[in-house]
Formats: sequence, structure tokens, C-alpha cells
Amino acid sequence: MDYQNMAGRLLDIWANMPQVQAERRLSKMIVGENFALNYLASNNNEAYPKDLSKSMMVSTARIAAILKQLERDGLITRTADAQDNRQVIVRLTDEGAHLIEKDRAALLDGLTKMLEYLGPEDAEAYIRIRKKLLQMALEK
Repeated sequence: MDYQNMAGRLLDIWANMPQVQAERRLSKMIVGENFALNYLASNNNEAYPKDLSKSMMVSTARIAAILKQLERDGLITRTADAQDNRQVIVRLTDEGAHLIEKDRAALLDGLTKMLEYLGPEDAEAYIRIRKKLLQMALEK
């Protein structure tokens, strides 16, 4: 099997994926401010900046810049941890929670339509393969 040829074909497909609305929304959800909001929404609407940094795989300086903008926009608050004043807890505001839920709902709708288009067998195969690729990435 010519895996290099297949990899080239896959690159060609990926080059056109931004034209797929669900892929655009997914890409938007996993970077920058939206990633931070989504991470908070997935973790009871709060987290420590160091956890955001680790999850996003970016520097604490980058996280500080993201949080500064989100706080300026009224989407998060930063407060001292009641149990450890040296720590800061980042929390979604009601506005931040509403915004990210709206984005997540739109993404879920797009992904649902994509999976419906694939049909049951291909949708299951797609999820299985994405999960397998995630496991491979996490093992490295």
C-alpha cells in the first residue's frame, strides 16, 4: 500500500475542508478565545489558568493575553481562589456561558448533519477512526 500517496490525497482533501461549515466551526472552537470558553464550559464553567495553558498547549503568557481580552469583553471573571489566595480561578460569566452554548449548539447541529449525510455505518467508522487517531496522538 502506498501510504505516501494516500497522505498526499488526504492533504488535498484537508486543503478543501474549510469550505465545509461544520469543519470551520470546529476549527474555530479549538483555538484562541473560543477554545478557552469551550474549555471552561466543559469544566463546570471554571478553571485555573495553568489548566487552560496545559489543555491548549500554549504558554501562560498567551493564556494571560486571551483571558485579558475575554475579561475585557465581559465573558469571564478572574478571582482569587478562596482556598489558596495565590491561585486565580477563571469563571464564565452568564454572557460568556450563553455565547459558548450558542456556538456549541451551532457546531453540534453542523456535526449532526454531517454524520447524517455519512449514514450510520460511515458515521460510526468516522468516529471510530477519529478516536483511534486521538489515542495515537495522546500516546506520543
